[in-house]
Amino acid sequence: MDRDTPIHISLTATNSHQIKIPAGQGSFSIGRIGMDRKKFDVLVDEDAEINWNSFNSFYTPHGQQNAHLYPYGNWPRFFYYWGNDIGFVEWSKKRTIEDFFWQPSRSLCIDLNGAQIHNFSVKSNEDPIKLILDQKNIENTLGVHTLHLSGKIELFEIIMAQEIPHIRIEPNTEKDQTASTYHLPIIPDFEKIVSLDLIVKPLGQALDCESLLQFPHLKNLNLTGNITNTASLKQLHQLERIGIRYAADLEGFPALGAWENLISFIGWNIDEKTGKRLNAELKQLAKVKQLEYSSVSKLRSLIWFTSEYGIPFENWETKNAKIATKAYKVALKEIIKAKTEPEVKLYIDQFIAQINTLPNIETSEREDTGIAVQQLVEASKFDIDQEKINAWFDEIRDF
Repeated sequence: MDRDTPIHISLTATNSHQIKIPAGQGSFSIGRIGMDRKKFDVLVDEDAEINWNSFNSFYTPHGQQNAHLYPYGNWPRFFYYWGNDIGFVEWSKKRTIEDFFWQPSRSLCIDLNGAQIHNFSVKSNEDPIKLILDQKNIENTLGVHTLHLSGKIELFEIIMAQEIPHIRIEPNTEKDQTASTYHLPIIPDFEKIVSLDLIVKPLGQALDCESLLQFPHLKNLNLTGNITNTASLKQLHQLERIGIRYAADLEGFPALGAWENLISFIGWNIDEKTGKRLNAELKQLAKVKQLEYSSVSKLRSLIWFTSEYGIPFENWETKNAKIATKAYKVALKEIIKAKTEPEVKLYIDQFIAQINTLPNIETSEREDTGIAVQQLVEASKFDIDQEKINAWFDEIRDF
């Protein structure tokens, strides 16, 4: 494949799309019509039938030199697909895919028996999705090795005949960390999984760790983001490897000695108070048993999390986001130093006044600004009740 010359690909019809792939790009993205064209290699109708065999003649440089080993091509290595055609499953039975991300827009059921997709990611925000996984090929390193579910996890129905080596779950959670805790829904066919990564926002709705007790056979657990009820994790008696990342509050986290089989613990960008305790425990543990790679590092204050991960303007128009972020950081810097409650209110007022000057502030932007105000107040030295915070917000805003 000549990376310097635009070529036609018969994706939905003969020569239906013209593409030009930069040298070194190993992925191919198929977006839905109506999405931002600049972010995708092609856009297609979400219900269009995709000719996956149109990729059979595409190779990486290495694949081109060894084409006899790849009768169905070997480029792209990674796919990103927003659409409802499920022909990629059948195609993958004859052609290995390293990574495939899929976000359909209607309810679908797919049978992945025999599919050679090493890492399979599925996202659904609205539509029920049923996945059937019969890992007959797992001993030959084929089949699905990692399954990544994201969106509304309760929409997924999983039927598994054998275990997937690694499960990754990234649920939709609220931006507001004061929202009631998030409980992972019960997923019956995951009961025997041994390896789980679970990711939530660092300063969003907290994940209740008690909801992880549905996985009593876990040996490897990685948690990223805002978690609570961490004391319940000691009931996962089989844990051998634990990773905690971007966790601002680990109050009540069990002593590392609570897990008899523990051979690795990684804490990175975590609550500095608990982190110091865990670091001391880890050093002591290393004296009495041989550990795999373990470390506790990048211990952080709540202020650090607020300034680095609490800024809720990522989905705003670029110019508005830049102005709002700058105003937030200025207010945060002053609020941290504020010696009186009236000073805190002054800087909150100034922040909201700056947002008042921005165009196109609608409902979602108003909610984001409310979250920002909440976080700014929490960064102060004062215990200010929610009713007063709401009053400050409503007093100044004109959006």
